[in-house]
Amino acid sequence: MQGLIADIDHFAVHDGPGIRTCVFFQGCPLSCKWCHSPNLQDKQANILFAANRCIYCRVCEATCPNNLHSFDALSDDDPDDLKHIFDRGACSFCGMCADKCIHGALSLSARWIESDELLKELLSDKVFYDSSGGGVTLSGGEVLSQAAFAAEVLQGLKENSVHSIVETSGYGTSSNLSLLADYADLFYFDCKIFDPTAFCDYAGGDVKVIFENLSMLRKKTDAIVLRIPMVQGITDLPENVSRVYEMALELGIKQVHLLPYNTSAPAKYEWIGQKYELGALDSDKEHYMYLMSIAPDMLDVRIID
Repeated sequence: MQGLIADIDHFAVHDGPGIRTCVFFQGCPLSCKWCHSPNLQDKQANILFAANRCIYCRVCEATCPNNLHSFDALSDDDPDDLKHIFDRGACSFCGMCADKCIHGALSLSARWIESDELLKELLSDKVFYDSSGGGVTLSGGEVLSQAAFAAEVLQGLKENSVHSIVETSGYGTSSNLSLLADYADLFYFDCKIFDPTAFCDYAGGDVKVIFENLSMLRKKTDAIVLRIPMVQGITDLPENVSRVYEMALELGIKQVHLLPYNTSAPAKYEWIGQKYELGALDSDKEHYMYLMSIAPDMLDVRIID
């Protein structure tokens, strides 16, 4: 089976215990306005354009079969002072321009890979997993969007005694989530916004799907950590965080992670020709400490830097 993978991050230390390899899946059904990987939302690979890396060699202009790259002079006085224009709307994402761009201004966001090939690469780091108590983390995008492929990989990891974590928004079918639960050792389960209206406005989905899936998953396993991305004025409100704490207690989930706001997120929107709607937001460690202090004593709440 093949899966569409955006990246494989070896020797990751922020995606679970020990030394890990993190696999980022392409595609996500949600469109969170604070998403730190907007390039992974599309179900298909797309072209990333980092304009600051372009040296105006114009190879892409000569390569693109649809003539979507052009270069305009910024002034009449200096014809070599150019602006690279990419007509993204008509792009078929063939990747030919990215293949020829040796400076990384243009790149394809994801590639197809067979489960056996991916598993072989993941197992090549097994000595590091074993020595550090690490393993493999499947992330995204949304892993549930490619559940059958992910299940094959997770099954192979289990057969080779490699610890696995699935990072998920919980937004998908219950059958796909149940399938992953048959093989994954631990779930990092996002709880972004408790209020249904706010969730729809900021994430573009029905939060009831997440609650129902979380309840189902809890019946299959207690290896669940709830995670709340800290977005200033949206998800980091005490009333929102407290509702997540209450839900954790109701379901018998013992650990909650507070994820500091990723201030580097806005730059990635330029790569896909979009504007970051939320503007400049802060990461407030002092506020996170307060949110941790209001947690019930029965919960293990941690700030994950």
